[in-house]
Amino acid sequence: MHQLLWHLFLVLALALSNAVPGAAATPGKFYLVSTGPGDPKYLTLQAIETMQKADLVLSHPQAAKKVDKYIAGKKVEDPWPQLWWHEGKVWMKELHTYKPEDRLKIVALKAKERDAYVRQIKAMLVQGKNVVLLDEGDPTIYPRGFWLLEGLSDDQLEIVPGVGALTASFAALKRSSSGGGARYVLLSAPFSFFGKQDHDDLAKALAQFPGTYVFYMGLAQLPELVDTLKKLHPATLPIAVVYYAGYPDKEKVVQGTLADILGQVDEKEKWMGMIIVGPALTGPAFVLNE
Repeated sequence: MHQLLWHLFLVLALALSNAVPGAAATPGKFYLVSTGPGDPKYLTLQAIETMQKADLVLSHPQAAKKVDKYIAGKKVEDPWPQLWWHEGKVWMKELHTYKPEDRLKIVALKAKERDAYVRQIKAMLVQGKNVVLLDEGDPTIYPRGFWLLEGLSDDQLEIVPGVGALTASFAALKRSSSGGGARYVLLSAPFSFFGKQDHDDLAKALAQFPGTYVFYMGLAQLPELVDTLKKLHPATLPIAVVYYAGYPDKEKVVQGTLADILGQVDEKEKWMGMIIVGPALTGPAFVLNE
């Protein structure tokens, strides 16, 4: 009897010690969560579960609206106007438009603002709070979120993957990116595909091998991309543009060749479209490379 009472006393004492104000909380976590390329139906179960345990949701209003029923009642904050803009411009994208002597100052300023923001996040994590950053599409391919994550350790961070624009585009095309005898699949964007010293260096290196090119953020430079590829490939090489991949009411596929695609595309849309080039668009799913 005495042993039972002593055991109950220890259990009660332990419970009270854990409830003492100021006791160390279990650290929270920072989650980078994919919300898919368009329609909420592309959300994963893991993404939904993670959003529901968030104490703070960081999101562009558009991405937040898409998942509003999963984050109802939670604090939602948009960090990008503060961190992503400078003098009315997206500073990373438009840095080249500033005077050379001002560029380092802008980078240092935005890094300082970012570091201050991350310190606030880390303080929340220490308090046991969970912070969720929403990113549309695949958050590990051309993300802006990773710049915000600098300063967080790996044990503070978890990434919840999801369906990206690449996957949604090939689903719309009903093709495999590695079909048609492709020896590689290249993911790029015009600002990294074109070289600074030799404009066509990467295109030249890859042209000798059959492959699939996938360009993000390239609609504004589509004529330049087509001209470059036509120098090195047959004009009959297939090319497609998938507009609004993953958006059921807006998704549209335009297919052609290097010779005729420019006469078929929507010249007004400069952003929401994936560009796919290569034999995978028309060739068989499997080809044995000799």
